[in-house]
Amino acid sequence: MQQRSYITGCGKTVLIQRKIGLKRMNLRFSKKQKTFVVSVPALVPFSSVTRFIDEAHTWFTKVDLYHQQQRLQQQNASHGIEPGQLISILGKLTRIDFILSPKSKVFLSGTVLEIYGVRSKFEQLLMTYLKNLAYEKLSYYSYQYAQTLGVKFKKITVKEMKTRFGSCTSVGSLNYCWRLIFAPEPVLAYLCAHEVSHLKEMNHSKKFWAYVAFLCPDYKNLQKWLKQNGKGLFAVL
Repeated sequence: MQQRSYITGCGKTVLIQRKIGLKRMNLRFSKKQKTFVVSVPALVPFSSVTRFIDEAHTWFTKVDLYHQQQRLQQQNASHGIEPGQLISILGKLTRIDFILSPKSKVFLSGTVLEIYGVRSKFEQLLMTYLKNLAYEKLSYYSYQYAQTLGVKFKKITVKEMKTRFGSCTSVGSLNYCWRLIFAPEPVLAYLCAHEVSHLKEMNHSKKFWAYVAFLCPDYKNLQKWLKQNGKGLFAVL
């Protein structure tokens, strides 16, 4: 196996590995080698390899964001949230600012969440805001998807869950974990599509997954994201 390195325009070092018998190029991040690695067929020209790497700039950004979020989750789990720290809200890195004020309020401005009030209520105000935002988003997608499928649910409950992110009861009540607010919004929407589809099929049959795919065509990738990152959502706060 032949190896050489290539540095992208955004400064990423990629290890190129040529393998006999390989049919197509594959780009990944190697945890073992702690670097980006692209595996390529032995006879592919170097110019084609570098073009393939350079065209993956969006993918590099997503990987960097993922690793940054993982570091933040570990940091927040160990020390709790403090003013000035970053957390992921609907997949966007957001700075949490505290402003001393006699009146309590929370205001989201772009990627800055401003919390006004007394310091002793900082975490309480933050938690209340996040849970309310989670309820707002989960309700929105649940109603949209229910309307699309022509079904109705009894109620929506957003609460703390220890082992799952959502459920649908036999009487038509939808339950969601508020911690979905830390996931990218498409992942949160997928959970709604999943639970609303149970109003049609209370199982995981082919019919059920057909409903999910109808509501959320990219559900497989979103489901994969949740399986890989779901545990980290419980480590925030």
